[in-house]
Amino acid sequence: MKSALIKWLLALVALLGVAAQLISPLGDALEGQQFLGGSFAAVVAFILFDAISGSADREVSGVEVFDTLRELSGPAEEAFEARHVRIDFAGFTMETFYGTIRDPLLEVADGSLSPKRITLRIIVAHLNSPMNLPGELTPVQPGGDAAVFTDSAVNRERMRNDYTLKYWEDLRTLLDRAQRSNPKLVIKCEVRESPHGPQSKLYIFDEDRAVYTTYGIRKSRFERNGRAYDILDAEGLGIRHGEARYLSWSRRSRTKSTRQIANYHMEWFQNLWDVLQDVKPAAPVIPNPVWEPPA
Repeated sequence: MKSALIKWLLALVALLGVAAQLISPLGDALEGQQFLGGSFAAVVAFILFDAISGSADREVSGVEVFDTLRELSGPAEEAFEARHVRIDFAGFTMETFYGTIRDPLLEVADGSLSPKRITLRIIVAHLNSPMNLPGELTPVQPGGDAAVFTDSAVNRERMRNDYTLKYWEDLRTLLDRAQRSNPKLVIKCEVRESPHGPQSKLYIFDEDRAVYTTYGIRKSRFERNGRAYDILDAEGLGIRHGEARYLSWSRRSRTKSTRQIANYHMEWFQNLWDVLQDVKPAAPVIPNPVWEPPA
């Protein structure tokens, strides 16, 4: 809207200037009013300045950049204000997903928020099969920086127990609390395990906003049973790429390309969810992937 107005004003100024040069009475009249020499020049300068300054750092409708995981609490809170809360998630484990929706779920449990339905669809990486990321690092030479990466069964066990299973149980406990405090609340929650490794993380809030980030990669170390293990880790929390950690696109954007990007991520998730309906791991990490109401 603003850019179109500026174009029209610039065109008007140009036409007026040309007309003043070609039509003597008009030029004399404007000059007699000191318009060409003073106010007219000021108007031209103002319009040109506004056109130049307005072209820089122009925000796009429906696009947001989040610097920290904590900033996702805003979209999560907005999602839980709907009558039917719909949140999809795809990632390595559900640690950050649990951290994002924990507070809104607690507000549902204590009655501060009162949706009628909650639908959570969660996709996590399958951790019973070998993977190179995260993977164990073995130095090529003692004390050197060069290393080779291989699967780490010990680290996968740690990730299964300390992350995937832990946060699934924590989430189930929160859903139990929300259900007990509001027996009429309809809750559907399911986890599906994917053969994908930790490359990216995706949140979809209320079928409108797609929030995406990639995992970082760095050397790390953990201890298990008194032994230290060096690993090549998939960093999901600490690493920031450029000035952003999460990128968000909305289906309600006024910009077509933004709506297309949001739709792309949602269709990607839906495709993977549908495939995992029938394609299951031989030995699931989560034995009870569907939440059931407490007895």
